[in-house]
Amino acid sequence: MATSKTLTEYKTPKVSLVWVKITGDGEEDLQGRMKYLASAVLSEEQKDELEAELNAFWKENKPKGAKKMKSNGISKEMRKTDETDEDGDAIKEHTGNYLLQFKTNATWPDGNQNKIKVYNAKGKPVSLGDTKIGNGSVGKIAGSYDIYAVKDKQGNITNAGITFYLNGIQVIKLEEYTAGEVEFDAEDDEEGWTGEDDSFEGSTTEDEAPKAGPRL
Repeated sequence: MATSKTLTEYKTPKVSLVWVKITGDGEEDLQGRMKYLASAVLSEEQKDELEAELNAFWKENKPKGAKKMKSNGISKEMRKTDETDEDGDAIKEHTGNYLLQFKTNATWPDGNQNKIKVYNAKGKPVSLGDTKIGNGSVGKIAGSYDIYAVKDKQGNITNAGITFYLNGIQVIKLEEYTAGEVEFDAEDDEEGWTGEDDSFEGSTTEDEAPKAGPRL
């Protein structure tokens, strides 16, 4: 597959990282394709600076027949409020920040798994093993952006814009993601179970801890 002549490399400044999914099967998009994802939280100033760059890029490279840019990879960061709508769903509000989403296919055309490179604060390649990057981690995302265009069966462009591709992530400060982790207060019960007897078939030691997964 030929490389696009308009593909432009891009690296974010140091930002907060959210919704990072770069291992396993990835996440399914609306077309049923599995993707690896990572988003950078941008301030309004950072968003305005990037949009100026993207608008200039679009003006110079927009496809023939495309009237306006439908999307540019940037969206408002939203948060839930205590208020609900008529269906009982939480009403969301804009945080004042913006999300820049990067994505790439989880597998190559030949079926082999894609591997997103991860670097530490010193810029050295690292293996995450079973560790997952959680929301609130701090780092930088490296990738590229280019024009995309969707056409109908007659070859007419139905929508077009700019999309960002994910290549690698530098993690400067890690907030590890742990699914389903909960905390309980200690109970003052001398007869309470401690895990130190034979009443439960398990282990409180680390001897049987799972080994790290495949290297990234």
